[in-house]
Amino acid sequence: MNIEALHKALRIFAHQRAFAEKLGYHESALSLIFSGKRGLSPALAVKIEVVTDSAVLREELLPEIFDRTWSQRNPIRKAS
Repeated sequence: MNIEALHKALRIFAHQRAFAEKLGYHESALSLIFSGKRGLSPALAVKIEVVTDSAVLREELLPEIFDRTWSQRNPIRKAS
């Protein structure tokens, strides 16, 4: 997990509580991820990509799982 990319996503929302709510997570669960006590799942990495409007990509968050071209091949489609 790339903690710098996770912090980049957090800065978009300014507060951990707002970020957690946007993700549908409890703030304490998100704190465990930030502290390294819990891993970042691929599903959550995709959610972060969606809620940040692709400002933070899944391959930035989990480069060991997603290669650099993943988002180009599988773009997130915005709901209309």
